[in-house]
Amino acid sequence: MDMTLDVRSARIVLACAQARSIGRAARALNMAQPAVTRALTRLEAALDAPLFERTTRGVDLTPYGAALLPYAEVLVSEASQAEILIRQMRGAGRGVVRIGGVGSVASGLLVSAITELRASHPEVAFVVVEELEDRLLDGLKTGLVDLAVLPDPTLDDDVRLATDETFHDLVHPYIRAGHPAAGRPITLAEAATLDWAMPPQPTPVTREWLRRFHAQRLEPRAPVLQSRSVPVLRAAMLSGDLVCWMPEPILRADVERGQVCALQVPGLDWRRGFKIYRRRRGLLPPSAELLLDALRRHAQAA
Repeated sequence: MDMTLDVRSARIVLACAQARSIGRAARALNMAQPAVTRALTRLEAALDAPLFERTTRGVDLTPYGAALLPYAEVLVSEASQAEILIRQMRGAGRGVVRIGGVGSVASGLLVSAITELRASHPEVAFVVVEELEDRLLDGLKTGLVDLAVLPDPTLDDDVRLATDETFHDLVHPYIRAGHPAAGRPITLAEAATLDWAMPPQPTPVTREWLRRFHAQRLEPRAPVLQSRSVPVLRAAMLSGDLVCWMPEPILRADVERGQVCALQVPGLDWRRGFKIYRRRRGLLPPSAELLLDALRRHAQAA
């Protein structure tokens, strides 16, 4: 039997995966439960593979269902984007831009560009997703965001550059003002013996941090605290003798208040480059194109 995963079937698969119950999925979709069951049965028959395991508690994804799920997410997202685009073209909808960036980019570059754009296009609304780079890439591929500001270069077959401009921030090691190492330069070897608060190891920032030490054949202590949350890392650094490696804009106000100072370590200053990426397939909504133009102007003015 030929199989076509259409938007209706994709929405049913997503709803069942999220609700873990055919009944709850039917209510979320405003459909009758037998209709949802029939649609799943037809799709499973067409695929010749079970997508859900029926249990006394509800339904769980099988390995086949888990493999299909990302494609269903993209299909539903692209269909929603197509509907939004048509409404915007007809003047019947408010443009919504979904863009992601790491903390320093989200609170700096993105907010500045959004403020500029709102002056000329107050009808546009924005969803800003602040996350680490790996989650942003996943969000871009699955349709959670239309644009993502990611480290340069980002290599992935499912994304491509939205513009050629490059943006930068500066990453330094920071300590609280009363830290024993405050006010004096230290060597990279000394820095390897300090207690650090860092993002989890698979993230690009922590990989780069490790690379700096390994390039000098040094092995730093494993971070005492790991978190994806910038506020958690900042609080850990301020409340104890932990060192964090963060972009300068995030801690600028703390430095100006005298609570925090940059640790002077040769080899641990990083001028980080970013570019703006989009999904390889699909069209950008007009509102996202407007924000992209504003971001280009910021890059050219920098």
